[in-house]
Amino acid sequence: MNEHHAGPTAVDTTAPPPEPRHRGWMSPAQWLVLALVVPAVLIGAFLVGRGLVDDTRDVPGLVLETADDAEDADWFYVIPPGTAGRIAAGEPIEIVPAELEVVVGDTIRIVNDDTADHIVGVFFIGAGETLTQRFQTVGELAGECSVHPSGAFTLRVVDDRVEG
Repeated sequence: MNEHHAGPTAVDTTAPPPEPRHRGWMSPAQWLVLALVVPAVLIGAFLVGRGLVDDTRDVPGLVLETADDAEDADWFYVIPPGTAGRIAAGEPIEIVPAELEVVVGDTIRIVNDDTADHIVGVFFIGAGETLTQRFQTVGELAGECSVHPSGAFTLRVVDDRVEG
């Protein structure tokens, strides 16, 4: 009589389990790409943020010129030491106005005496650094601001200031 056995089949328990193709959620090739791309992106962002790539920044409709040689700035602001700590403690900080109107040819200088980096509109001012810019054309810049309670800064460059 032929009997057909439908039970479980024997498993070889002496063979080691198969090794996974890779450990973790990324393959070694993906880690290599990540290790090469992330530093390149960070270095590029650092250089652009610090303005080291070029000393003239073109913003659509506005030309800015680094003016480190400017003796007297038309607009001068100082971010004092401890500003970041005061902000972190919830103190409203107003070092620059939320809106500033300047005339073509004016120069702005922002000195960051704090131990933290700050942003004023489109300008990044690293800890212990000074930013000096001369405005060459009419236009508007707007962006975040870490030293104004509104969190925003808008700078308008005009041909002539209208007295009101």
